[in-house]
Amino acid sequence: MGTRQTCGVVLLLGLLACVQGCNIARSVERFVAPDPMVEAKYNLTNTATVVFIDDRRNQVNPVRLRRQIADEATAVLIDEGAMSDMISPRDAMAAARRLDTGSAPAGIDAIGRAVGASQVIYVEAVAFSLTRDGLTPDPVAVFNVRVWDVDKGMRVFPAEDDAFRTPSGYPLQVTIPQGELAGLSGGGATSKLRSMLAKRTGDAIGRIFVTTSYSQSGKKLQRP
Repeated sequence: MGTRQTCGVVLLLGLLACVQGCNIARSVERFVAPDPMVEAKYNLTNTATVVFIDDRRNQVNPVRLRRQIADEATAVLIDEGAMSDMISPRDAMAAARRLDTGSAPAGIDAIGRAVGASQVIYVEAVAFSLTRDGLTPDPVAVFNVRVWDVDKGMRVFPAEDDAFRTPSGYPLQVTIPQGELAGLSGGGATSKLRSMLAKRTGDAIGRIFVTTSYSQSGKKLQRP
């Protein structure tokens, strides 16, 4: 083999080694890359706290779904938000029924004090629908979320300077990808879809206040 041919072979082998090495490096980079992380929008004070679903326009039916939303949000805050003094949402719902009058619904302060809460996560229902055209499953839930400091008598989230703030609070929209709806059919499918949307909504409410890591596939990672 001549000198030129020898050099050509060496150069080719070198290029192949570089390509393989680069591919390995990229694979290693993908493997060790940190998981995507979504930061909490607000750090709750670890004090007596209750989640209250306000649905004065009767968007979320049946009523058990409101309890399911609030219970799921509470569970997320306990399990992943390290909140140690969460009050049952059902207590807040019962207090609201007692305190409401026809012309003057109970205020957040009054509900919080009635259940011994220093902090109320106030969740206002805007929409809760399983379809937009009356035929095709296309679930969506829309809520406004605020945090009220009962002791100070003021809203603490969202703050006045938060970029995502609206006059009604923090806007939250929850949907379910079409790929997850394929298995829902037959008897009880509507009820299952309502429960799925309620649980997904409660989880999303809780995670407003919890920093959450996700795998590359988009799956939520559990706290260590």
